Amino acid sequence: MGTIEFPSLKNRSAPIDEGITKKCPGMSNLVVLMVAGYGINDTSFLSTLGLGKLTGLKNLERLYLPSNDFNSTIFSSLKHLPSLKHLDLTNNDIGGKIETSDIIALSNLKFLDLQMNNFEGFVTTKGSRRMSSLRNIRLGGSNSNSTNIIQSLKSFSSLKRLSYEYGDLSASSVTYAIRNLSKLEYLDLKGSYLNENFLSSIGQIESLKVLTMAFGGNNGTLPNQGWCELKNIQEVALTNNNFEGTIPSCLGNLTSLRWLSLHGNRFTGNIASYPLWRTLTSLEYLDISFNQFEIPLSFNQFDNNSKLTYLDVGQNTITRDVEFKNWIPNFQLQLFVVEGCINLQKLPSFLHYQHDLRIISIDKNQLPGKFPTWLLENNTRLAGLYARGNAFIGPWKLPSTSHLCLEQLDVSNNKLSGHVPANISSAFPKLNFLNMSQNLLEGPIPSDIGGLYLVMLDISHNLLSGGVPSDLAVSSPALTYLRLSNNRLSGTIFSKDIRPSTLFYLYLNGNRFEGPLPSNIFLKPLIALDASGNNFSGEIPRWIRDNTRLIQLDLAKNHLEGSIPVEICNLKLIQVLALSENRLSGPVPSCVSDLPLKHIHLDKNQLGGELEDSLFNISSLITLDLGYNNFTGNIPHTIALLSSLNFLLLNNNQLDGEIPIQICLLNKLSIMDLSFNKLYGPLLPCLGNFKLAENDAETRSVYYQASSRLAWLDFKSWISSTRHYHISYGFLSDFNLMDVETRVQFSTKRNSYTYKGSILKYMSGIDLSSNRLTGIIPVELGNLSKIRAFNLSHNHIFGRIPYTFSNLHEIESLDLSHNSLNGTIPVDLLELHFLAIFSVAYNNLSGAVPPFKAQFSTFDKSSYQGNPLLCGYPLDECYGTKSSNTSNNGNEESAGFLDTDSFYISFVVSYGAILLGITAVLGINPYWRTTWFRLVEVLMLNSYYFLLDNVVMPIKNRWWRNLG
Repeated sequence: MGTIEFPSLKNRSAPIDEGITKKCPGMSNLVVLMVAGYGINDTSFLSTLGLGKLTGLKNLERLYLPSNDFNSTIFSSLKHLPSLKHLDLTNNDIGGKIETSDIIALSNLKFLDLQMNNFEGFVTTKGSRRMSSLRNIRLGGSNSNSTNIIQSLKSFSSLKRLSYEYGDLSASSVTYAIRNLSKLEYLDLKGSYLNENFLSSIGQIESLKVLTMAFGGNNGTLPNQGWCELKNIQEVALTNNNFEGTIPSCLGNLTSLRWLSLHGNRFTGNIASYPLWRTLTSLEYLDISFNQFEIPLSFNQFDNNSKLTYLDVGQNTITRDVEFKNWIPNFQLQLFVVEGCINLQKLPSFLHYQHDLRIISIDKNQLPGKFPTWLLENNTRLAGLYARGNAFIGPWKLPSTSHLCLEQLDVSNNKLSGHVPANISSAFPKLNFLNMSQNLLEGPIPSDIGGLYLVMLDISHNLLSGGVPSDLAVSSPALTYLRLSNNRLSGTIFSKDIRPSTLFYLYLNGNRFEGPLPSNIFLKPLIALDASGNNFSGEIPRWIRDNTRLIQLDLAKNHLEGSIPVEICNLKLIQVLALSENRLSGPVPSCVSDLPLKHIHLDKNQLGGELEDSLFNISSLITLDLGYNNFTGNIPHTIALLSSLNFLLLNNNQLDGEIPIQICLLNKLSIMDLSFNKLYGPLLPCLGNFKLAENDAETRSVYYQASSRLAWLDFKSWISSTRHYHISYGFLSDFNLMDVETRVQFSTKRNSYTYKGSILKYMSGIDLSSNRLTGIIPVELGNLSKIRAFNLSHNHIFGRIPYTFSNLHEIESLDLSHNSLNGTIPVDLLELHFLAIFSVAYNNLSGAVPPFKAQFSTFDKSSYQGNPLLCGYPLDECYGTKSSNTSNNGNEESAGFLDTDSFYISFVVSYGAILLGITAVLGINPYWRTTWFRLVEVLMLNSYYFLLDNVVMPIKNRWWRNLG
C-alpha cells in the first residue's frame, strides 16, 4: 500500500473510528498519508485512525496534515516515525516557540512546511547539536514576528531551500540572518517586503542558485553590487514589484543565469543600450513585460542569446531601428509575446525565421493589414495563437495544410470580414478553444465547425445569419461554453433530440430566434442562460424547474406572455432573474422570497396586483426593477429588510399611499425612482440621510472566471518540467464565464438613459415626479451632497425652495417644476457648479432670478416660465418701485367723535372679554384649539417670509449684482 488520502471532513460530524483497520490491512507499508481539513487537535490521532502503534508506520515517508488544529506537541508525537522525510503542517495552531530538539529527533526529515502558523521561532536547548538533516523549510503567511523567526534559523545551518512568503522582512537583522545561511541554494521570498539594502548585501551566499522576490511591493533602484556577485545564480524573479530606473550593468556578470523575470516593474531605458545581453549567453527564459522599456523592432540585441526560447516583451514601447531583412537570429523561440505594445505597427521581421514556436501572443496592438497566416504555416507545432485586439482586415484565410497541434485560437476584436472558413475543422483538428467574436464575419456558421472537439466557442458580435449547425453539440461533447450573442441567427438551436450534457454557459442573446422557447436549451447542467433580445413567444415553460443549477436566467426583450410560473421557485441557486420587456401578466410568485436573488428585472411588462411583502423580504437583493407595470397598493413597510439594495425602481405603476418611512433605512441605496404613481403625503425629511453615490454600489458581478490561455499555461508547465526550472507562475483569470453587468434605466436631464457598469457606479438620483405629494420640501434634503439627479416635478409641493439646496454640490439635474412653490429662488444656488438642467417652471415663485452667471448663464426662459412674478435676465427686467409718502399739512378733518378716555376704557374691556372668550372656547374644544395654533403658526411664517422677501433678499441681490 503506497498512499492513503482522507479528504476534508471539516463540515461533517461523523467521528473517525478504528474500523479502517479491518478494511485496510498492511498499514506498515504505508508511504504517504494525508489527513487534511479535519480540525484535529489530538496528537494521538494516528491510533484513532486504527493504524496501530506508531512504530507500525515504519515506512511512512510523507505526512500531510494541513488545515488542522495541532500545536507544537505534534513534533514529539511523531518522533517514532523513522522514515519520515516530508512533513506538511500548513495552517495549524502551532504557536509559541518550537523546540529544535523535537525536530532533531525526526532524524530523516528533509522537508518541513509551517506556513500559516503563528509560532514565535525556534529554540535551541543548551547542549543540543545543530540540525543536520533538514534541507528545505517553508514559512510565512501569518502574523508572526518574521524577524524573530528568521533569526532563529541559525540552528538549521545546513538549509539549502528557504521559503518565507508574505512577511515583513524589512529589518536589517533579517538580511544579516539570511546572509549567514551560507549553504542556501534556493531562496523564495515571494510576497515579502525586504530591506532596501537586501540585494546589495547577499553577495556572500555563493551557493545561491534561485532567488525569487516576486509580488513583494519592493521599490527603489537595483544596486550595482552584492547580488551581481552570485556567480552560481541561475534563476531570478523580481516580478511585480515597484523597482524603477535602469538595469545595472553588473547583471551581465551573472553568466550562469538561465531564467530572468523583471515583469511588472517600472524599469526604463532602451534595452539595446545594455551590453549585458551579450554576456548572458546561458539565458533561456526572459520576461521583461509590463515595464517602460524601449525595445528596438529588430530584436538583434539578443543575437548572442542562442539558448533563448521564452521571450516576453509585452506592454513596453517598440522603437524603430534598422531592420536587416536577411538577419537570421541565432535563437529559435518556443514562446514569443509582444502584446499591448506602444508604437508596434508591424510584426518583427525575425519572426519569419522562427519555426519552433509553440505559443505566440500579439494581442492588443491594433496591427493593421491581413491576418498573419504565415505564422501558422511556419510553426507547425504552434499550440496557442492569441491575436485579439488588432485591426486585421479582409477574409480570414487558413493555412493550406492541416495544423495538428493548435489547441487555442483567439482572433477576437479585429475587423475580419467575409465568411467563417468552411474548412476550419480540417485545418485545426485539435482545436478546443475558438474565439472569433467582435469581427465583421457574415453568412452562416459552417457545418464544418461541428467537426471540432470544442470546449469553448465564442462567435458573438458578428453579422452571422442562418441557423446553428445541428451537430455542433454532438461533435463537441465536452462543450462547456457557447456564446452566439449579437448576430442575426435564427431557426433551431440544437436538434430536438440533442441535449449537451456538459454545457454550463449558453448565450443566445441579441439574435432573431423565434417561436416558443425550445425545451433543449433548458439543459440541466446550465449555470447561465441568456436568451434575451430575440423574438421568442409563448409562455415560460414549466420544465424550468429542472434547471436547479441556474444562477443567471435572462429572457428579457422577447414576446413572452402569460404568468411567471411558480416553478421558477425551484431554482434554489438563482441570483439574477431578468424578464424585462415582455408581455407577462399576473402577480409575482410569493415564493421568490426564498431565493438568493441579487438582481430582479421585471420592468416593462403587464404584471399587476398589490406588491407582496414577500418580494421585499430578500436581504441579498441589490437591484429591484418593477417599473412600467400595473402594480397597485402601498409600498410595503417590509422594504426596510432590503438591506443590500442599491437600485430601487418602482416607477410607472399605480402605487398609492404615503412613502413609508422605512425606506430611509436603505443605507446603500444609490438610485430610487418612484415616479408616475399615485403616492401622496409629505416628503420624508429622513431621505436626506441617504449616502448616495459612495462608489460602493455593486454594478458588476463576476461569478466564474477562467484562463483563456490554457495552452500557454500548459507550455509553461511543460518547459518548467523539462528544463528543471524552480520558478513558475501561472496567470490570473482573464476570461469571465459568467459576467453580470447591472443595467438601470433612469430619467435625468430630460431624457431616459441606461446606466451600466462603471458609469452606474457613479450615478445617483431620486425621482419622485408625477405623484400627488404635498407639503414643503424639507431642508434636510439639502444633505444629499452626492446626488446627481433630483426630480420633484408634477406634484403639489408648496413653500419655499430650501436654501440648503446650495449643498447639492454634485447635482447635474434639478427639476422642481409644476408645483406650488413660492418665495424667491435662493441666490446661493449659484454654487452648484455642475448643474446642467434646472427647472422651476409653473410655480408661484417671485422676485429676481439668480444672476446670469456660472451655470445659470446656460438656462433660458423655459427654466422659469409659468412664474409671472419672477423677473431678471433672461426674463423681463426687474423695476424698483418707490413709495411716495405724502403728508397732509393742512387742516385734517377729524373723523373721531368718541371721547379719548371712553375709547381706551371700552377697548380694554372689549379686548379682555374677547380674550377670555377665546381662552374658554379653546379649553373646551380641542379641534378648535388645534386650528387656532395652526393659524398662529401660518401668520408667523408669512410674516417671516414677508420680511425675507422685501428686506433681506433685495439687499442680497443688490450685493450679488455689484459683485458681477
